[in-house]
Amino acid sequence: MKAIRVALAGTGNCAWSFSQFVAQAQADPEASLPGLMCRTVGGYRLADVRVVAAFDVDADKVGRPLAAAFEAPTISATRFTDLGADRDAPVLAAPLLDGLAGPLGEVITPAGEARDATSESVAKALVEHDVDVLVITLPTGAAQAVRMFAEAALTAGAAVVNCTPEVVARDAGLSARFADAGVPLLGDDLRSHVGATTLHTALIELLLGRGLELDSTYQLNVGGNTDFLNLADATRSATKFTSKANALRAAGMTDVSGVAGPTGFIGHLADTKLCFANVRATSVLGSEVQLDVKLTVEDSPNAAGVIANAVRAAKTAADRNLSGAVDGPAPMLFKSPPNGLPESQARAAFLDFAS
Repeated sequence: MKAIRVALAGTGNCAWSFSQFVAQAQADPEASLPGLMCRTVGGYRLADVRVVAAFDVDADKVGRPLAAAFEAPTISATRFTDLGADRDAPVLAAPLLDGLAGPLGEVITPAGEARDATSESVAKALVEHDVDVLVITLPTGAAQAVRMFAEAALTAGAAVVNCTPEVVARDAGLSARFADAGVPLLGDDLRSHVGATTLHTALIELLLGRGLELDSTYQLNVGGNTDFLNLADATRSATKFTSKANALRAAGMTDVSGVAGPTGFIGHLADTKLCFANVRATSVLGSEVQLDVKLTVEDSPNAAGVIANAVRAAKTAADRNLSGAVDGPAPMLFKSPPNGLPESQARAAFLDFAS
């Protein structure tokens, strides 16, 4: 099939892991890859993906080829493989806006070119590189920058995959404009493959499916990458807490005491993420059931498999003339889509869309 031409808005750890996953598939298109849920989505293999351009504001990345940009000091995700066909994709300057507000501004020096970049220059680059899908992996809280990239993609006619919790697909007005333009929009807030939210919602669905009544729950997450550094600032993490709450409600949690979200930055953990989840429920004769689970994952590869599905779903939506916020695959891929579903229903809807 024709290649899916992808641009990355942000070249951080998740983009690095996704690019490695693509390179692994390109090296052996017929290989069975752990964590790749669907061999094909809409007929597209992961090996059909090409990363043709990227955008960033980091002086250590702008103006360099993609492979070199992923050697920047802020990258903490593991190098599993070298990039192949996409290694020389250019990293272009993005407008600075609010991308480095908060703690990230203390560890990243903005490129001079970022001060001159505009939404128009981003849209022009998307057209020049014939981009099919723009993947937004910017820091949480960068609402202005995320919106700018969505607007630029709309202008260029490129489908959007919004991996951030900033409101894009859930914005009814913006979704309507994408629909009018015939451009697909997927989001919001990527749901990692076997991550904290996936685990937490599965536990809730298990208990509710057995007829128990939920009493309380919490999900506490800590990590050491730049994502957790950024989320340590309460002004940056607010949309993440909202997004996770949306996911728990979609799983069936109603009026119970609960909290879920990032609770700390521990630098020496690097790209390792720890999740501590607790669910208390009432069962037969008023007896109590309590689940305490600890999940340890490398954070960024855990996102890569979902981005691999989302990119192919976005291109498939375009092929099928679907536009605006696309419902079918979104509940399994994102924490806070416009219309969430419990885990089992979301998985069934995605597999139906993918076939």
